[in-house]
Amino acid sequence: MRLKKRPWGDKVLSQNIDIVLSGNDFEKESFTDFISHDDLVIEIGSGKGDFIIQMAKKYPDIAFLAIEMQSMALAYAVRKIQDERLDNVLFINCDGTYLLDQIKDKTVNTVFLNHSDPWPKKRHHKRRLTYPTMLAKYDRILKDDGQLIFKTDNDDLFKDSIEYIDESNFKLDVIEYDYDGNDEYDAKTEYEARFREIGTPIKRFIATKKGE
Repeated sequence: MRLKKRPWGDKVLSQNIDIVLSGNDFEKESFTDFISHDDLVIEIGSGKGDFIIQMAKKYPDIAFLAIEMQSMALAYAVRKIQDERLDNVLFINCDGTYLLDQIKDKTVNTVFLNHSDPWPKKRHHKRRLTYPTMLAKYDRILKDDGQLIFKTDNDDLFKDSIEYIDESNFKLDVIEYDYDGNDEYDAKTEYEARFREIGTPIKRFIATKKGE
């Protein structure tokens, strides 16, 4: 869902270039240093930042790279993080597929996909973040035994994504059709909290890279 543009959004982003970069900033030292961290985790589609901020607070020794196309969503995320004094989060305002091309092979521990756009029309399936072309990108950047962790409220997307995984270089370790949300290595997104309030089951899988 596209957020309504607010007059304060661009100002917040421009005043916080230390934690928010654009697709034109991949040569900056702040980006290259961050992605060189030994424990690097990526979330594609970070929204307003609830998930990534909670995770960064729980795991201060992990570097969390959060990717979001909507600049207004990132403005909300930056507002939330300003008082947290976290130095292990970096937001990128760009398309996730473009960002992944900047990441070196076998350097990422985990890729999180939380409530991604289901792109329900068949002609749009190639845009899904779990589509085979995207799985190949995750396969390249993840370390051996690195994990892809996916959560969704959408039944069709979940079913199709499991089929995509079955044809990929990942093996499914966990499949949950009514995930209780109690995994320590996890946090709730804004969407998840909303869906849980109305009783919509959350689906989740954890897939591990098979390696060479």
